[in-house]
Amino acid sequence: MRIRFYGHLRAGFGLSGGARATARTLEAVGCQLSYIDLALTSHAAIQNLPSSSWDSRTTDALPLVDLVHTNPNILASNPELLAQFSLSAPLRIGYWAWELEQFPSGWEAFFEGYDEIWCPSSFTAQALAQRSPVPVIALPHLPNWSHLEQRAAQRLAQNRNPQERPFTFLTLFDFWSTTERKNPEAVIQAFQRAFPPNKSGAPPVQLLVKASSAEQFPEQAQALQALGKGDPRIRWITNLLSQADLDRLYDQADALVSLHRAEGFGLTLADAMAIGLPVIATGYSGNLDFMPPGSAALIPWQPTTIQRTCGDYVAGATWAEPDGNAAASAMQWLANDRAAANELGKQGQRAVQERLSSARLQGIVRQRLGRLLIDSLSD
Repeated sequence: MRIRFYGHLRAGFGLSGGARATARTLEAVGCQLSYIDLALTSHAAIQNLPSSSWDSRTTDALPLVDLVHTNPNILASNPELLAQFSLSAPLRIGYWAWELEQFPSGWEAFFEGYDEIWCPSSFTAQALAQRSPVPVIALPHLPNWSHLEQRAAQRLAQNRNPQERPFTFLTLFDFWSTTERKNPEAVIQAFQRAFPPNKSGAPPVQLLVKASSAEQFPEQAQALQALGKGDPRIRWITNLLSQADLDRLYDQADALVSLHRAEGFGLTLADAMAIGLPVIATGYSGNLDFMPPGSAALIPWQPTTIQRTCGDYVAGATWAEPDGNAAASAMQWLANDRAAANELGKQGQRAVQERLSSARLQGIVRQRLGRLLIDSLSD
């Protein structure tokens, strides 16, 4: 099946990683894809992306499907992204990502013209289906298994002598995704609660904070960095990393921490689990599709009402408030018991290998494309 695929294919943020993942699934099924990169001036392209297949290319052959892999809020702010193209395929699929239980404000008008909406998790599907006039299907993101399996093997081969280095926690977020939702402040606070500075008898630890787009949000970045001021164990990385540099950052880590208030999927969490890196994460929202109990240290939470609109997340909606004390305890547990940390990493790896396998996700795509073809022939 020929598909014309529109997406932010070369940038370094969540929607871009999701688009590349969906394209991998479609190619694995055997679809013939022609790519159109929807470049955004606000998000720089990643240098030296592992595959050149994301380069924009088109074909003269008429596609059967136009698949638009971006969100309505992006198109509302950048209407020129699609206006320059003619979406002329007989069938049209939108792939939307969303992170709250409530339907996103203002997205209703963008259903027009679509035969189906795909999204990254059952959590997101439930939210979008509240207002959708067309089917909404959860198609989780397919990890780059060939790359991640190689990374996992290299990680196993590393000489990771615990006596020679501190136990290293890693957290990653993008300021464009809003600090309120990603909640890095809670990670910093839980780390310092778990390991008070200068406390005798504590295991050697450090926290790496990878913050993308910090230069575009200087006030927020300064306020966050002030939380760990004077604590040399907290290190910030704010520059845009190539894939190789990002791999090296993961290599330094002994556990990944996400105390998010909501996730549509959780790409960094899935990638970490795929290489055997143990994960501490809020037990709420899209990540639960691939993160069953026992596969990660799931942090309990309480539902909370958003008090102040932040980005697309409007006041009055609901998300989670993770338990900071439980997060601190989970950090202590892993840092003090490296054998338990290694076992948790293995359990997480097994979970994503099963739940995000290429065969499983290909099955979803085949079923949906077949259904769309049948419905179009019966019209």
